[in-house]
Amino acid sequence: MFMIQAVIVLFTPMALTAPIWYQVLAVNLVVGVVLGWFLYKQWYHIEFSCDDDGFTLRKGKAPPVSRTWKEFSQVSLARNEYGEFRVRLHGTGEPFEIPVSKMKLDPFQFRLDVMSSMALSHAA
Repeated sequence: MFMIQAVIVLFTPMALTAPIWYQVLAVNLVVGVVLGWFLYKQWYHIEFSCDDDGFTLRKGKAPPVSRTWKEFSQVSLARNEYGEFRVRLHGTGEPFEIPVSKMKLDPFQFRLDVMSSMALSHAA
């Protein structure tokens, strides 16, 4: 919203906004960046941790989802409609997806790591 206002200020005649043009633009940019960062942390930021027993995935401020490797028997690599890779874990229930592209991980290597973790947990 603030970015739209900044664009409107940019295209209004300079005679009307000349005295406050830079101040309005600076305030709108700062507020837009701060609000954008806050919204990103609230809804989109992904936190992932894993060990030999399982993993925990949290998106934004939602409660974390913890699962164990024993719950799953198969692993596949899938792409969504935006071309982002996800490691899909298949078990007895619904498939669970780990968004590896958003975490800046190599999807092929991560899939192999998940497969070894699952093999270790099923062997134990």
